[in-house]
Amino acid sequence: MALRLKSLCCFPVPLPPVRAFVSTSSATTKLLPLLPYRLFVRPSPNRPRLSLHQHQTNTNAIPCYHCSLNKPATQVREARSTSSAAFSRIATRQLRGTRSTSIMASADASTDSLAGSDPLHPKINMPRMVYGTAWKKNRTADLVYQAIKEGFRGIDTAAMKRHYSEELTGEGIRRAIKDGIVTREELYIQTKYTPHDDAFLAEPALYPTITSQVLASVASSLRNLAHANSPEAQEDTSYIDCLIMHSPFPDPVSTLEAWTALQSFVPHRIRSLGISNITLPELQYLVADPRVTVYPTVIQNRFRRAERRWDYELRRWCANQNSTRWRGEKRTRYQGFWTLTGNRGDWPTQKFVRELAAAVPKTAQEVEALEAEGAAAARTEAQKEGEQEGGEDNLVDGEPAGPGDLESGDGELGISLEAAWYALTILGADVVVLNGTTSQQHMRDDLDCLERVDRWRKTPQGKKVWDRCFEGFKALVGMPPS
Repeated sequence: MALRLKSLCCFPVPLPPVRAFVSTSSATTKLLPLLPYRLFVRPSPNRPRLSLHQHQTNTNAIPCYHCSLNKPATQVREARSTSSAAFSRIATRQLRGTRSTSIMASADASTDSLAGSDPLHPKINMPRMVYGTAWKKNRTADLVYQAIKEGFRGIDTAAMKRHYSEELTGEGIRRAIKDGIVTREELYIQTKYTPHDDAFLAEPALYPTITSQVLASVASSLRNLAHANSPEAQEDTSYIDCLIMHSPFPDPVSTLEAWTALQSFVPHRIRSLGISNITLPELQYLVADPRVTVYPTVIQNRFRRAERRWDYELRRWCANQNSTRWRGEKRTRYQGFWTLTGNRGDWPTQKFVRELAAAVPKTAQEVEALEAEGAAAARTEAQKEGEQEGGEDNLVDGEPAGPGDLESGDGELGISLEAAWYALTILGADVVVLNGTTSQQHMRDDLDCLERVDRWRKTPQGKKVWDRCFEGFKALVGMPPS
């Protein structure tokens, strides 16, 4: 089959070399190994012509196909023939004794190259609750600023003007940095490239390929989310902690093309990559391809019963990656949105949610008292070790005093039912939650309650109630083995 060769050198944005690939129906070409040059090799598609630049060649001196499109037909056929022949020679040369099919097929199972200090997979400090900016419109900048002021250190946005304002998100971030509330290094900022975005569909001549759309989207995001107002500073230091594909394309070949384009920015301008609104088969197809050199570290989906029973299989996949690929480190994180609105038929009616909400102390001072009591009891128990006669039972083994009675009214709850559901989801199920509240009080309460529950559940009194409530939560949503 005749192959068209498309070189990334046709685009004005400088990119580091990426690995070439083949996607044809030929059994021979499917076995071709990775080739370290700046080309994508695909069956001839019906794509619009590119705006051409001065002809360049890749590192293997194979002519770029698109750079020859304006030449006479005979020269085009000659260029195609020359390129295909050169490609075949290099592929044949590298196939001989270098890689076996089984090694290529098991690329996903290899962990040695991805664990440790791999520069393409740096450790990212991701908060357990991220502020979501969808549907905030002209209030986006003020709400982002307020969220940071109240304690949020993670911000989620997208280069999708229909539902997000990435530009106003950046404005709110820069205002918070300028006022000394936070530094850029203390923030985790993620945005999204959206396939089939209106901006690309409106001007197909400007964005004729998926790669050109990705490059334009990333350039726009870096500009919008730059943490300094100076253009020179934006050029040198702006970066994004995670760039998420808003969804896969309908066909996996297009998804892979977008992903390989995104890979070229890692780890300098983009620290990590993720993907959203994806199913487990789609994800497995993507990561099993040997052309994927940057592994997704964020899987962002709706966390609700209607989505494959709280997305159990994908959460299990993430847990498996952390235990095997990352050797126990939490590098692959599952992010859930619609955590409250998508589960209104569950969290308000569950007995274990109300029990937890009633048992948590109302103030941080009460939690400190329980922590001090637990520490004192531990010291007393240590002193009694070795004694033949024990003393009276202490409060460590008893039921917690104070709140915790299910018969209590809502006014007696230590935290809200919403906060209790958040705590079980985040602290128990290890889901990073996107919180899009527009209420300043809720911003403060959600973060405060999460911290309070986390401290309280480690006390002797709190652990007993937490374990009982979490068992109910696990029975409802499922809990992947760690």
